[in-house]
Parts: sequence; C-alpha cells; structure tokens
Amino acid sequence: MEIQKNISATMKRKLKEYGSQEEFAQVLGVGETTLQHLLAGRGNPNADTIELLAKGMKMTPAELVSGETFSAGRAFDIISGMVESLHPMFQETGAFHLEALRQLFRRSEECYARGAYWKYAVAEPRPFAYTLQAMERTGKGWVVCAESEVFTDDHRVAEAAAELFTRNSLSPVHLEDALEDYMNSL
Repeated sequence: MEIQKNISATMKRKLKEYGSQEEFAQVLGVGETTLQHLLAGRGNPNADTIELLAKGMKMTPAELVSGETFSAGRAFDIISGMVESLHPMFQETGAFHLEALRQLFRRSEECYARGAYWKYAVAEPRPFAYTLQAMERTGKGWVVCAESEVFTDDHRVAEAAAELFTRNSLSPVHLEDALEDYMNSL
C-alpha cells in the first residue's frame, strides 16, 4: 500500500512538467486509464510497469517506489540556503517571516493530501507587503488554497521563495518539518 502511495505522489509531481495527462501517459508508455488509476493510488503495477514508469520519468525504480525524490533534509537545505543567501535583512527578522511560512505550509497540507496539483505564488495585499499563496489547480484554473501572513517586504525574496518551493516540488509537510528544524537551529 505504501508503494502505491509513493508511486502516486511521485507521478503527481512529475505530471506538472507536462501539458496534460494524455501527454504524460504517452511519455510513460501507458494508457490514460492506467495513468489515472496510478495517480489515484489505486493501480497495482508489477515490476515491468514500475521499470517502464521510472524510465519514462528519468529516475530509478527504487526512487519511484521509495518516494524519496524529495525529503525533509532537502527541504531544510533549501530553506536554510534561501534564508542565508536571498536577503541579509531576512536573516535578522527571519523568525517572524518563517512562522508565517510555517502557517502557510500547515494550511496547504490539506490541499496536498487530497492530491490536488499545487504551486506557490506571490500576492501583494498592501504595498510592499508580500505573502505566499499555495495554489490548487481546478477545472476553472488556479485557485488559492492557503495564504501566508505577510512574508516579506522584498518582492525578490517572495518570488524566489515561491519559485524555489514550486520548482523543487516540495510538499507542505516536508517544508513545515524543515522550517521547524531550521528555526530550532537558530
């Protein structure tokens, strides 16, 4: 059962790189119905299918079934690198900003858990006050699933954080754990 969940989660992250499920199914060499079952965690692929899927996603079968394409350790490295390199002032006031991020990740976990396709984006609720939004893709386009409190007063920091978290396909729970570890290390 855990293998099915890991395969599903990995495939959902990879699907974001393609224009449609149809295109993704073609790249993987499986039918759309099979793909939908695998994405939903209902598929029970045999060893040959796992090898085919892994090859199509340019990863090893072990990476596919382990779900280790991202980890709390990698998230920690990303967050600490972001804090240390993006903006010197962010380091001085980081605890408040990081708490806003932790709240965002906690609220967005529900969207992630139900299998929604998601990304992070930036909003400016008032001049020079930027928040991060967890966005969920629906049939009507992208909608806000959760939004942080004011994250930073520097647009570059907010944009870089949103792009970094989205590009690395980091789940909210891994980001929240990594933030907790980073804040405890200060």
